[in-house]
Amino acid sequence: MTVKICGVTNADDARTAGAEGADFVGFVFFPSSKRFLGLPAPAWIRALAGPPKIGVFRDQDEEVVRRVREEAGLDVVQLHGSEPPAMCQALGGRARVIKAVSVDSRVDWGRVKEYDAVARILFDTASPSGGGTGSVFDWRLVSGAPPGLEFWLAGGLTPENVGRAVAEVRPVGVDVASGVEAAVGRKDADKVRRFITAVRSVQTFERSNVLRFKGGSS
Repeated sequence: MTVKICGVTNADDARTAGAEGADFVGFVFFPSSKRFLGLPAPAWIRALAGPPKIGVFRDQDEEVVRRVREEAGLDVVQLHGSEPPAMCQALGGRARVIKAVSVDSRVDWGRVKEYDAVARILFDTASPSGGGTGSVFDWRLVSGAPPGLEFWLAGGLTPENVGRAVAEVRPVGVDVASGVEAAVGRKDADKVRRFITAVRSVQTFERSNVLRFKGGSS
């Protein structure tokens, strides 16, 4: 299970996320976000050690994404707008791209399949701002995902609900921004710790159940 702490706006919060066991830290580079870091990318991002870095973009030119990826030393880019599958492929495909799919009242599984060929999929709550709203969508909408589709989950996740989300939705990763904040753009270290602990606790519980089942059937 992959945990990404997103919407990081300062080096201290990035280090905290890494120290607590986050697998990725995320930085927002589209201007409509309340967590926008500005362009060009701040130099401190490239200098960070620790978890791999993800840059979040929304309906920006491919050249802008490439330039910021280089400036910030990003490992992965996450596209949150209407970027076509061809752009995902051009930016490195599944190894280097996450494509956010906004969910409101339904999921276009045909469209998801197109993106799944060229990017990792992340389902997030539909919003004019492109995420980070703290709103949860109806998880039942993604429970009918095609067999074999691996995806990340975002949208209103918190330390209190992420364990249930992982157990019910079965994502391969979770992505949180506002759910672990003390204020917009400022992380709460205790919330980060409790969020990651909640995810790992579900994993530990499920592993122990599998081992118990195997032991009982031997």
